[in-house]
Amino acid sequence: MVANWKMNMDRSAITAYLDVLSREGRWPRWCSNGYRLLLSPPSVYLDFLAAAVRERELPFWVVAQNVCAHEKGAYTGEVSVDMLRDLGVNGVILGHSERRRLFGETDAHVAAKTALALSREIVPIVCFGETETERLSKEHSRVWERQIAPVWKEVQKARAAGSETPVYLAYEPVWAIGTGRTAALEDIREVAGTLREAFGHDCSAGLLYGGSVTDESLSVLVEKGTVYGFLVGGAFLDPEAVLRAFHHLTTHHP
Repeated sequence: MVANWKMNMDRSAITAYLDVLSREGRWPRWCSNGYRLLLSPPSVYLDFLAAAVRERELPFWVVAQNVCAHEKGAYTGEVSVDMLRDLGVNGVILGHSERRRLFGETDAHVAAKTALALSREIVPIVCFGETETERLSKEHSRVWERQIAPVWKEVQKARAAGSETPVYLAYEPVWAIGTGRTAALEDIREVAGTLREAFGHDCSAGLLYGGSVTDESLSVLVEKGTVYGFLVGGAFLDPEAVLRAFHHLTTHHP
């Protein structure tokens, strides 16, 4: 379960957030049973959050929201993969639709970032998904394949070089993000099937879903062998919603 805070939260809000989560004593048990919470703050708070999680001995991962496609150099305002590694970051969200739409990131950029993350043993969480226009024109499966093909090529290179770092692919239909509309389980099954057919079973093994997910709706989308987890935005700015989601999932899907 990935909580993408986007451009929200500050140090006082993060402290209050962790205060709420720390009151739940079942995190170690949930983690040992295969459930994990990944928190993704703005980059300026990665170090602060990582230190706070360590101090409280919480079994959470800290993941970045982005990374530069270049290792180092004259890239003002960017954050490198080695900087993330230096901070002890566990993973990084790549290719989010907001990065693609608002900042012009291409499939090639996302693939380059994936390669860099894997080279430093940082877990890539690679987002992909179609717009409403692409879905209505029946182009959605081609969009998925176009976005994932260069990424999966880099994953295969890394595997051939001995990398065992997990890779998660997060299906985020653009038409669902921030709209309150959620994809149906049948849609997610189609995504999983398309990935398996195009790139092999391993490609769909770590499939996440994101797109107007709430603590209520996510339980409907859980299906063994299809959805591995969730990438959640606005709903998980509320730590109580995080706890409700974990309580529900661990009770109904032990």
